[in-house]
Amino acid sequence: MDGGPAERILKLLAAHDQLPVTTIADELDRHPVTVDRQCYDLQNDGYIRIAASGGAYTLTEEGRQRLADGADAH
Repeated sequence: MDGGPAERILKLLAAHDQLPVTTIADELDRHPVTVDRQCYDLQNDGYIRIAASGGAYTLTEEGRQRLADGADAH
């Protein structure tokens, strides 16, 4: 991974288990709509999902593997 917004979102979710878009946006200093679009793409790719409690995203096993693969590349 290139360290871009998608990787930063995955790392945040790995560190915090689940977060709403507004918190992710605050952490990344990005607009919530931008982050929501990135989360939508990550969800479509299978890396994150909506948490059971709703309104927050959480990492999937595929997302954890993507982070691990990125760490192995360095």
